[in-house]
Amino acid sequence: MSTKKRTIGSVIGGTLLNLAATGGVVCIIAVIAAFAFNITLIMFKTGSMSPTIPAGSLAVVRQIPASEIRVGDVVTVDRAGKPPITHRVRAISPAGGDARTITMRGDANTTDDLQPYAVSHVRIVLLSVPGLAYAVVTLSHPLVLGGITLGTTALVIWAFWPREAGTRRRAQRVTAAATTTDMMTLGVLPIGLIPLVLAFSLGTATPAHAAEKETVVHGRYLTLTAIGDPDVMEHLVPGRPVQWQVGVQAHPPETSSIDIGISAQGRLAGPGGLQVDIRACTVRWVNGRCTGKESAWLSHQDLATAVIPVDAHGAHRLGAMPSTQQRWVLVQTTLPAGTPPGSTAQMQIHAWGSGDDIGIGGPAGGPLAFTGSSIGPWIMFGTIAVLSGVGLVELARRRGRAQ
Repeated sequence: MSTKKRTIGSVIGGTLLNLAATGGVVCIIAVIAAFAFNITLIMFKTGSMSPTIPAGSLAVVRQIPASEIRVGDVVTVDRAGKPPITHRVRAISPAGGDARTITMRGDANTTDDLQPYAVSHVRIVLLSVPGLAYAVVTLSHPLVLGGITLGTTALVIWAFWPREAGTRRRAQRVTAAATTTDMMTLGVLPIGLIPLVLAFSLGTATPAHAAEKETVVHGRYLTLTAIGDPDVMEHLVPGRPVQWQVGVQAHPPETSSIDIGISAQGRLAGPGGLQVDIRACTVRWVNGRCTGKESAWLSHQDLATAVIPVDAHGAHRLGAMPSTQQRWVLVQTTLPAGTPPGSTAQMQIHAWGSGDDIGIGGPAGGPLAFTGSSIGPWIMFGTIAVLSGVGLVELARRRGRAQ
């Protein structure tokens, strides 16, 4: 009975090990193909392409020059200060040289996007899998990645560690296992490389469409309107600018001057934290453009410097406007490289005057946050798994020979 149990256990262990090794090899091949053919992944956070590509889908895209775009293609366009957008091409016109101007629309939308896009290259959608984006988000968590590493290491130990040779038959099995060390090593390496593969392949997955939200705060005479993508603002990526805007309207009984300022607190609000660029417009910003009168209030400053000094209203004054007008404040934040994951900053735009004083944060009311995983821990997990796996196999080989 015990021999039968051990045999069944060996079969199950061997099957799991082979499946893991095969998965590792497939992942490695996929990453090599991604580098060779410029293929990346994108995640769909909204349903603007439904039913063709529903929310929660993971798509495989390949970069192509603008000259290869055709009407009807589903392509991803990168936008400065905003997440990429993935819609269907409805019209194409020359834009000088190899560039093109394309008009796009989501399959679920009734109208074209507000403005056409001038592009020199795009990423065309090759295929998509509904619901797979949720699995990618789960796998990208450091705790899950650590669990994969520990699990594969434990599997290697269980499968390849020699047992005590109590009989000639068992001794022969141990000796046979020791002579197949090279094959075992080939199985361990792909498993240990899985975290490394996840680091590079999942790191390329980016949101495919912005889901902007409006939040309104009313005071006695002042109204503030924040507009932006809450998900993007709460998951900042180093080096990728993120924009959001706040509209300031006033309706006091008498004409007066309204001051506008900014405040921030949190780790990202300290020295070496967020970089900010703040501009104001007399009308609402559209795709980062001001069609009215524009003013530059802060130009690429460290947030810690931008919010000092603080006046009696608890904010650093940026500018002012007559109560008969309105101002739309465009805030662009950039997270520097090397920022520790989990860092946050609570930033607010304030307005005061005519006996009123109010403030508003992001569209969701939450903090700006860097909650994405850094590639460093992933590489560390993968390296440890590879070295541990190879070392364990070598130790098992030597022990098997001794027995």
